[in-house]
Amino acid sequence: MHVLAVINLGLHLSNPIFEAMIKGVLYLVPNFLGVGSKEDIAPNSLRIIYALNEFIVESEKSARLFLKSIEHPVAQSDFVFHLLNEHSKERIDLTPYFYNCLKGTSMGLLSDAGIPCVADPGHSAVAFAHKNQIKIVPLSGPSSIYMALMASGFNGQSFAFHGYLPVENAERIKKIKTLEHALLSTGQTQLFMETPYRNEKLFELLLTLLKPNTKLCVAVNIANSSEIIVCKITKNWTSNDIDLHKKPALFLIGN
Repeated sequence: MHVLAVINLGLHLSNPIFEAMIKGVLYLVPNFLGVGSKEDIAPNSLRIIYALNEFIVESEKSARLFLKSIEHPVAQSDFVFHLLNEHSKERIDLTPYFYNCLKGTSMGLLSDAGIPCVADPGHSAVAFAHKNQIKIVPLSGPSSIYMALMASGFNGQSFAFHGYLPVENAERIKKIKTLEHALLSTGQTQLFMETPYRNEKLFELLLTLLKPNTKLCVAVNIANSSEIIVCKITKNWTSNDIDLHKKPALFLIGN
């Protein structure tokens, strides 16, 4: 709507309604879980991403790789990146990040892998957008969490994702027992993950702690050519059944 038309309707520039109308949009942009190209993105989503040159990102390197892989028409030197990751999210003022968006320019929130804000620090940017009446539009894309759940054969009607389990051993043991109790008492599938270099230790602990007939699913390198998804009861697993060393993995217990 033209500014003069807005004023003729009684909506002056200082009016909150007009201010909301001129703000940009925050698009939530998924990243590939592995190697990808523009052909892997829905045409409408690709058109939206191509129109953006300013992004909130976890790391500039991964953002540039993604934008290069989809053949983004904007020159790499013309992108504007704002860092938001696990090291910065609690201590930065996001207002400067949204300066242009608040003035009418749309921007993207780009994940390092998969969809933003799920096992991802981007939720604080979305919360800021809600607080400041900025429209939020999520774009569809891959999620290793949902893909692992789909492939597990476990209960997909009721499930819980717990992110990383405690690092301290006693707390970790307690958490695993709590998750198994929740599974056995409610039938709710329990999902969690680990830093790749600690995968093997967690896997061995699960084989030690879980009841023999509890089902354990391990999903490794989802959406990559080396993807492995194996599900069986705990007593049928051995520590040599799957290679987890320094590979992204998700663990699920279900029935």
